[in-house]
Order: sequence, then C-alpha cells, then structure tokens
Amino acid sequence: MPRKELLIEHLKELISIVERSDGDRDALRKIRREGFFYPFLDEEFEYRLHRLDQKVDALLDRPVFSCRMASEEGNNVVQLMTGVGVAARTEAIDYLHDGFSGAKQLVICDSYFLLSNNKNSKTEYLAGINAVIPKTVKTIELYVKPRKRDAEVAAGFNKLCKDRDIKLTCRKTDELHDRVWIVDSTRAFVVGASFNGLGNKCAFILELPEQDRRNFIKEVGFLRERTTRSKAA
Repeated sequence: MPRKELLIEHLKELISIVERSDGDRDALRKIRREGFFYPFLDEEFEYRLHRLDQKVDALLDRPVFSCRMASEEGNNVVQLMTGVGVAARTEAIDYLHDGFSGAKQLVICDSYFLLSNNKNSKTEYLAGINAVIPKTVKTIELYVKPRKRDAEVAAGFNKLCKDRDIKLTCRKTDELHDRVWIVDSTRAFVVGASFNGLGNKCAFILELPEQDRRNFIKEVGFLRERTTRSKAA
C-alpha cells in the first residue's frame, strides 16, 4: 500500500481508538502500546536524533573560550583597586613595589610615563618613580608615546637611573594602549591608569595570567624589532 494511503488508514484507526477509549490517558496508552504511527514516527525520531548528533558534534568541535575571572585560575586576578587621593596613590605604589620585589629587570609599557600631572609636583612624581622601583633592579626598558615627554621629568628619570646604576633603554611607539609592567619576564601587572594617574581616579591593578603574560611579552618583542632604541628617556 502506498505511504499516503497507509497514513490515511492509520489516521482512521486513530480516530476509532480515541472514540473507543475511556479518556485521554486511556487513548494515549493504547496509541503507545500499539506503536500506532510506525513507521512514520520512527523515521521522524531517527531524523531528529541525527540532527541532534550533528549539533552535538558541531559544539564539541568549537574552540572553547573561558573567562579567567570565572575560573580557578582567575580567583586571584583582581589584586587591588586604587582609590582617589594621595593615600590611594601611595598604596598603589607600595603594592607595585611589593609585586616587583627582587626584580632585576623591568619592562615598563606606559605611554605617558614621562609626563607628570597638575596634582603632583615633578619632584613628587619622580619620588614616586624612585619608590616603586626596587633596589635590585639593574635594567629598565621603557616604552612611551612619541612627543609625550616632560623634559624635566625625563631628565630626572635619567638621573635616577644613572645614580642607581640602572641601565635604561627607551623606545617610542604608538602601538601600545594598556599600561603593563613586566617583571623579569616571569610576572606582569596591568595597571588601569598611567603611573602619573594613580590616585586621580579609581583603577585596577591586575597580575596577568601566564598565557596572557606570554602573549604580551611576545608582542613587545615584535615592537622591540620595529622601534629605535635610545639610551635616555
């Protein structure tokens, strides 16, 4: 019998079962027991299961992106949120100094590092730089934005490095946005504000997870190849 006629017969039988049943539950029980819609529903189920298999396979093949803040690795990502004011700036400097403890090399990526602001005198600003850099540091590689330089601050920073026997390398680039301090290539801190802005507005200081640190250091390496080195700020 052709499938269309077979379906018509099935539908007639379904009506008969419903009419002879004592109620909805009874009718449904008889329909299930007799496998009423075979082979129609079997084919539909098979099709739908196949589609589900395809969707599951597609999901398994998708790359997995996790949020570090929601993972065990990210439990300690938020280290410090700086507040506003002199005390908040001092707290942030102390926190960074402790994070840099024992460092021999610092890579400072801060476009406006060589600019002070109107809330701190240039002398106070340079004192903050001196305070944040541990006594163990021997080399500093500084990345700043071109033409963003206060001559007095730059001269003071050069003198600081000379007095402390720190080998300074300065590179100028427009290709960096975030403020990141790299410590001996083993740790890195992203700072929500430029060093001259700490204490002016609320900002986070976060230690980068390992993979992010490695990726950032790799990009800095590319910048190193494309920029000109200067021995003074």
